[in-house]
Amino acid sequence: MRRSLMLWLLLACTQAAWTPRAPAANHSFTPVITCVPEARGNMTLEALRPGFHTATGRLGGFDPCERLVRYRVARSDRKPALMISVHGGGGSADVVPSDEAFYRQGMATLMFDAYAMQGLPGRDSLFWARSVTNEARQRMLWATAMAAYRWALMRNDIDTSRIYLFGISNGATVVANMAGVVDPARVRGVIAEGVTPIGLGWPDEIKVPLLLVFGQLDDYGNPDPNGKRWTLSGDCRLNVQVDELPDLPAGSARTCNRQTPGQRIPTPLQWAEQIRQRGGPLEVLYVEEMAHSAFWGPLTQRRATWGTGQTLGASLGATPAARERFFKAMLDFIARTGK
Repeated sequence: MRRSLMLWLLLACTQAAWTPRAPAANHSFTPVITCVPEARGNMTLEALRPGFHTATGRLGGFDPCERLVRYRVARSDRKPALMISVHGGGGSADVVPSDEAFYRQGMATLMFDAYAMQGLPGRDSLFWARSVTNEARQRMLWATAMAAYRWALMRNDIDTSRIYLFGISNGATVVANMAGVVDPARVRGVIAEGVTPIGLGWPDEIKVPLLLVFGQLDDYGNPDPNGKRWTLSGDCRLNVQVDELPDLPAGSARTCNRQTPGQRIPTPLQWAEQIRQRGGPLEVLYVEEMAHSAFWGPLTQRRATWGTGQTLGASLGATPAARERFFKAMLDFIARTGK
């Protein structure tokens, strides 16, 4: 059967737990890195209203010597596959635990902080998550992630035909869009946990296998007390067309943006169905006992008030068993797409 078939999966709580293996002794070495400080951006925050901001200025690319970049290559008899992790709205701390988990599996790993890379260091994750627009965060994430991907293609210490992308929340939306432009001969698969439809919009098509993952308790950002992440939508005015990102794939923001207020942005599942109908290799996975950002920490169900004044779902984390099931599912996806 064609790999474009959309797979609806539900991981049962009774599924056996799985524990990441410990790293071997002398597991890593120090890669040779050339600094590119001129590649960094020069963005500034601009208040839209008290307590809520967008970002303006010069977007940069990727400097591997920026202090929050972590690039590690495991020692191996063969060049390892690479996992590039793209953080969510809160900054690089979002992906530190998952980056470590992938590294312990023998993968080379690359992570960064897009806000620091674009000239905006020093603010905490709660500020970024609740006080800056999705479109501003996604613009900085996109510029950094695409430059990091291109940097990785030039490395000789990894297998550049086995690159994977993992993104959480706003980073998930960024990697879902990257699935529409990356080289299938280089990128084997993309994993997007907890995508949001609000910001840069959805790509019209994808070129590589994409796994969308939702915690069954993920209500993050949804104003409906009974809503979930996969049913999240919003007014089209919240989406932007970004001329400064010429490599962004053609997508929904062309017709659903600030020029079309009153229309609704497609939910993640509506977009997934459109991709499936076009033959795109997309799967959807739901994980029980998991909310938003599984590696955040313990399962915490709550609502919170954002800088916009809205009260939205804000449940985070997962039970340890759910986190292990989720990670095992990601490894299974990597194994299937890596053949």
